[in-house]
Amino acid sequence: MRTGRSLEMPDIPPRIGIVGPFPPYRGGIAQFSQRLERALHEAGCATSMLSFRRLYPALLFPGQSQETDGAHPPLDAPRMLDSLVPWTWKRAADHLLSQGIERAVFMHWMPFFAPTYASVAARLHRHGVVCSAIVHNARPHEGQPFAAPLTRRFLRHCQHIVALSETVRRDLLAMGVEAGPEQDIEVRHHPTYDQFGDPLDRAEARRTLGLPQDETILLFFGLVRHYKGVDVLLDAMTRTQSGPHVVVAGEWYEDRASADDLIRKEGLTSRVRLVDEYIADDQVALYFSAADAVVQPYRSATQSGVVQTAFHFGRPVIVTGVGGLPEVATHEEDALVVAPEDPDALAAAIDRIQEQGLLDRLTAGAMRARNRFSWEHFVQPFLTSSP
Repeated sequence: MRTGRSLEMPDIPPRIGIVGPFPPYRGGIAQFSQRLERALHEAGCATSMLSFRRLYPALLFPGQSQETDGAHPPLDAPRMLDSLVPWTWKRAADHLLSQGIERAVFMHWMPFFAPTYASVAARLHRHGVVCSAIVHNARPHEGQPFAAPLTRRFLRHCQHIVALSETVRRDLLAMGVEAGPEQDIEVRHHPTYDQFGDPLDRAEARRTLGLPQDETILLFFGLVRHYKGVDVLLDAMTRTQSGPHVVVAGEWYEDRASADDLIRKEGLTSRVRLVDEYIADDQVALYFSAADAVVQPYRSATQSGVVQTAFHFGRPVIVTGVGGLPEVATHEEDALVVAPEDPDALAAAIDRIQEQGLLDRLTAGAMRARNRFSWEHFVQPFLTSSP
């Protein structure tokens, strides 16, 4: 538990419990939980973190490991919740109540965890705790049975719901989650990820990663899953006229044999590097600093921490016009937005970004975008004990 007091706050902020995965769990949700706790602490809140002792059962997890291998600063985030053991849900709720929390914030991104969250939130609510949910995805990227009823069951115990994009809000409404006098739904976009350190010298980052100094380098970053469209990106690379270098940095959750075959058959070996591993937090700055731009050829999306990481490092993005991506990436200002699943359109954007003056203009826009979505603004609704 961390405590703090802000001189700027005339009232004492509530004691807040944050429920979700925390490092050493991998991925954007754990990173978001940790960064949210820091932002609340900086705003003067006392916080109590609560994490999982088991997140996904092995049957549902396609990757190599659910946890990072590297060392992490110790967090006071007890690992109490087991997604498959109901008695841990009551124990976790009682732990938070013993901490004297007045408000609880849940990280929601998958209906699989809704029964766990519903049990904890219901018990907290009965004891007068205001419950909020930050909804990263309303619908899972890969379909899950009973997604809508499970999500509704959890969210009916929350008096305050934050959707990280307008797309997420619309999905919630379509699933039957209704805003009303006792349940507020608001859109607050994903803040800029600034926890990976400052930008590094581009030339030094490229030397460290063994990348060419004088070529345009595009970065795809994150776990490789079908909905993210890496296959579309590789197809587009066979159609470009300008010959950029592409780095795909992230553990593959898909069979990469077809990708390897295409790279070999199309003669892309010298222009495409597949880094098939989870990129540790202390390596993130290297990859973004080495790149000229970040490309997200997604088939579908709700919102993305990758865009906000790119903006922190002052890198423009090439994104598809799906989900919440165009809500935060502005075409011709800090991004090029193209149609999804269209390798010709993506190839044209890749060629365009190398035109004289355009990359410099988009880079300047990306640097301005750093401050567009701040954590200080994001946490404001949580700083009172009322919904």
